[in-house]
Formats: sequence, structure tokens, C-alpha cells
Amino acid sequence: MSRAVIEPAAVEVVSTATTSPANGFDQWEHHTQETCGTLQVLHDSDGFACGRIVTATLVDLHVSVISADPHTVVRQPRATGGEPGHVYVTTPLRGFAVVSQDDRQVAVPPGEIVTFDSSRPYTLTMPEPFRMVTVRAQHQSLGLTSDSTRGLETNSWSSLTGIGALARQTLAALGQHLTVFDKVSLAPLQSTVVGLGATLGAEQLRAAGDPRPDRRTLIANICRTARECLADSELDSAMLARRHSISLRSLQLLFAEHGTSPAKWIRDERLHRIRADLSDPRLAHLTIAMIGKRWGLADASQVSRLFRAKYGVSPSQYRRNPVAART
Repeated sequence: MSRAVIEPAAVEVVSTATTSPANGFDQWEHHTQETCGTLQVLHDSDGFACGRIVTATLVDLHVSVISADPHTVVRQPRATGGEPGHVYVTTPLRGFAVVSQDDRQVAVPPGEIVTFDSSRPYTLTMPEPFRMVTVRAQHQSLGLTSDSTRGLETNSWSSLTGIGALARQTLAALGQHLTVFDKVSLAPLQSTVVGLGATLGAEQLRAAGDPRPDRRTLIANICRTARECLADSELDSAMLARRHSISLRSLQLLFAEHGTSPAKWIRDERLHRIRADLSDPRLAHLTIAMIGKRWGLADASQVSRLFRAKYGVSPSQYRRNPVAART
């Protein structure tokens, strides 16, 4: 199974094109598990001949274009305890998918959008050759929790009107052009994709009678504001509260619903950006202090201390050997 990183695009491509038919499915299963966590990958007796995944990483957001022969992936209950869960937003461009989760099942034809949550067991079946775009995001990025996503799997979203149409067009365009974006172009796309995902979730929860969709929209907007201001050393909880006309206590309660605090969330986002910059060869001329300053941390010793606490290695060690860091 071949693997390549395309430059200048910040994407990874994995394909069975160069793998023998006898080993193709085993390699596909390995990469699927490597990308998405502990999964059981199944195919029918007719075999599995080919598959290709193109993935772009937008800090903590992953956009993948997947083309493959029919198969099924199953997230078992025992796999959900020790691994972090994510929200998946998926639209088939060719072929269709069947998603089963929480005792519900939905068939998703081309042009519709569905979500599922890897913090709970699910089954995703592609009964025919397919091509799909999938976005994998942290819950809090979309203003969701693992409990709130239980209201999102009953129906798929139509792409004919409203936010569903806009989201589908955006995801389809990403799928078509993913390999031509470089890191500079991809960075601002995160806010666009996250904003669409958050709006989709809030709209569906509101339609389902959820009493708190406005809170979910609010925290998604707050996170978007914070990402846009990460380079500002003055960014803190108080600034976010003022920007969104809420009290500091209300802000803290919003983030507590997602198991974190505003200060920790801001710090982790900055460290994500610093880690990405340290692994970018085009920024090798920048010192660690300069990279920290790019993301609002002007004190080099603070950058080193926080980075080591989160990733288990110093920034300079990570720059030399990224695989040594814990995730």
C-alpha cells in the first residue's frame, strides 16, 4: 500500500494501487485503523480490489476524500472507552452509505449529509463502489458533546436548500481540490468548515426540539473567535466573554459542559499551532521563541514548559523527531 505526502499541499495520500491483490485489503484495514482508531473492517466474498484516502489536517480537524470498493467498518463497544471520540460529518459524492448508531439506521444517497460519533459504537456500510468526503472534528469545535450527538443520527440532511446545500457544496469542492491546497490556504478553511458543521448541528438539534441549540451555537462561535485571535497575546477568558457579551462565569460554565475551561482550551489550541509549525520544514528558519510569539506566547521558557507538559518532549526535541511526542 503506497503512502505519500503531496507538496505543496498539506495532504497525505494512501492507496492500494501498488499493493498486490492478496494483501490489499489487509493494508487497507491497517490504515483505516491507524487513521480512525480501533475498527473492525469487513468486506464481502467478492473481495476488495482498491481503495484510496486523501487526508488534509487542519490543526485538530481532518478532511478526507475516500474512494474504495464496497466494505463495512464497525466500531465495537469495547473500542470506545480508551480512545477519544470525534464527530464525523460525511457526504457521499458517488455511491451511498448506510450508518447505524444508537439503534437507528439511515441510508445516505449522494448529495446528502450524515453525522455519527466515534465515542459510541457505530456501523458504516458502503454497499457499492463509492467516493465520499468526511470531516472528523472534536466535539467542542462544533459546540457538541457526545450526549448531544444522539439527536443527530435520525435523519440525513438534504443538500437541496439551506445550510445543507451550502455544506454539501463546500465539502464537494474540498473533495475535488484538496490536493492543490497548501498549508497557508488550508489554515483559514478550518473556521469555514467548523462553522458549517456547528450550524448544521444546531439546526438539526433545534428541529429535534433540543432546548439548548443556542448554547451550542454560542460556544462554536466563541471557539471560532478564539482561533482567529490566537496570535494576540491579550487573548484570554475575559476578552472572549466581552466579545460575546456574556459573563466570565457563563463562559466558564459553557466550557465546563465540554470538560474543559476557556484558559485550557486557548492554551491547547496555541500548542496545536506551535506543534504544526515545528513540523513544517518551510518554517525551519524560525526559532522556537519566534514560533511561540506567532501564536500569542511571547515567553520562550513558557512555550517550552507548556509544550513538554502536553506532548512529553521539548519543542526542540519534537522538531528533531516528531514521532517521539505523545499525542
